[in-house]
Amino acid sequence: MRLKTLFCTLIMLITTLALSAQNAIDKAVDEYASIGKSTFTSAVERDPQTRKVLKVVKVLQPTDITINKLRKAFLNEQENGQFSIMSNEQEETMTLTVENAKENRVYMMQYTNRGASFANGKVTIIIRYKQ
Repeated sequence: MRLKTLFCTLIMLITTLALSAQNAIDKAVDEYASIGKSTFTSAVERDPQTRKVLKVVKVLQPTDITINKLRKAFLNEQENGQFSIMSNEQEETMTLTVENAKENRVYMMQYTNRGASFANGKVTIIIRYKQ
């Protein structure tokens, strides 16, 4: 009985850790969207017959603020999915793809690199639900 309880607890812990990538970035996006110095757009695509949600696209574009917290959230979660950084002299793009049994999530952030601070960012989150 104790082995079964330990096994169930371990499974729940692993599942929680896998979802933390989504939670950390989503939490940072929600925080930036609520402080008021940003533009936030969300669109939902539904199956016309069943009305089930097929895809959600969220776009956050902060204005007049640095985006260090969002950048840190992406960097902290890079081990929880397929992560890549593309950069040139002025701009960087981070992409994180997380896949699980229920959904695929793509997190993308583009921003201007100003030495120690980062600004003019845009975060796009695409959530595609599996049928």
